Amino acid sequence: MNPGCDLPQCKTPDQPAIFYANHYVGDDTIHILYSSLDELTISIIQTKKGYGPHINYTALFNRNYRDSISFGDTTPINSLSLILRRLLRFNDINDTGYLNPNDTTIQSYWLNDLSTNITYRDNNTDQPSFQLLLKEKDINGLLTIDINYPGESIRDTKFPKLRSTPKSYFLNIALKADNYTSPKTRFAMEYYIIQLGVEGTQLSTSKYIDDQYTPGIFNVWRVESLSPIYLSSMLWKPVVYQSDDRSIEKNTLMNVYNLSNKINLQPLVDQGIFIALYKKPYVSGFNVSFGRANDGFFTKSNYTFIQFTAGLEILQTDSIKQFVTLALLLSLAIPCLVAVIAFIFIMKRRCTRQNTTSYDIIDD
Repeated sequence: MNPGCDLPQCKTPDQPAIFYANHYVGDDTIHILYSSLDELTISIIQTKKGYGPHINYTALFNRNYRDSISFGDTTPINSLSLILRRLLRFNDINDTGYLNPNDTTIQSYWLNDLSTNITYRDNNTDQPSFQLLLKEKDINGLLTIDINYPGESIRDTKFPKLRSTPKSYFLNIALKADNYTSPKTRFAMEYYIIQLGVEGTQLSTSKYIDDQYTPGIFNVWRVESLSPIYLSSMLWKPVVYQSDDRSIEKNTLMNVYNLSNKINLQPLVDQGIFIALYKKPYVSGFNVSFGRANDGFFTKSNYTFIQFTAGLEILQTDSIKQFVTLALLLSLAIPCLVAVIAFIFIMKRRCTRQNTTSYDIIDD
């Protein structure tokens, strides 16, 4: 946390902060930067091996973001920044599970300058968990963000089977809110994506089966860059859980809304370390809301969390497990086999009856 910083702000607990980690992939270094200075931002950056970030903390804490983070005499080969821009609360009066942009009950909570407490799972400094207090009196909640990088070693035990690579990370976002007045309360989140290139991003979905926590058929969502040079993407299943054990009895789905490209940042709101990383940020954005129609979701437990994987490649959905494929084939083959056997039996009986009645009765 706040590596190389000796300023008082860096040593004071419960303050906005920067977390840094890296990992080597061949001749390159993959850097992870988490920042709660102004907008909550998670960046993954690729450079040649031997380069690390030079962070000007005095400039950062004075909100002079331009050029406050550099990588010496080199420039990044590729990068992707995810901004958790705001939390939206709305009263779903008709219990549709849908966030209507014209809903007059929507309240925005900008995820800026959140005080950060950090813990490490299993004493592993590469697996940070950030606790961010939501002090607004009508939420009184906690936003917990787990960054798992690189994630391959724990994907089976911690995360749904989302494809990970050495150039990607897992992101777990949990929300707990204790103070709201309407039994129809629901929440949504707004995300911004910034990447190199000006081609923009696209949102796509595909059918997928097999999940060790919630078996079923899913529409897996992916946001991917359109640049042929700067590859990046996010991948997630639209499953939302009510408890960290992710049981099938305590989950529902989310609504994913259209992605917009070439978004203009609002200077009074949109500030953060991404300004240091991109000279001319190309911004895309989308929203997700938690829950579906008539599930009475959030108010059952006051808790929900979702999971993403993101990285500097076009991430693909996992292949279907062999036993799942076998089960599907058997589920199709057995009824067909039964039908064939039944057809043969019926035809045999008909033929037997015809043969029996085709002979004349022999008189004594």
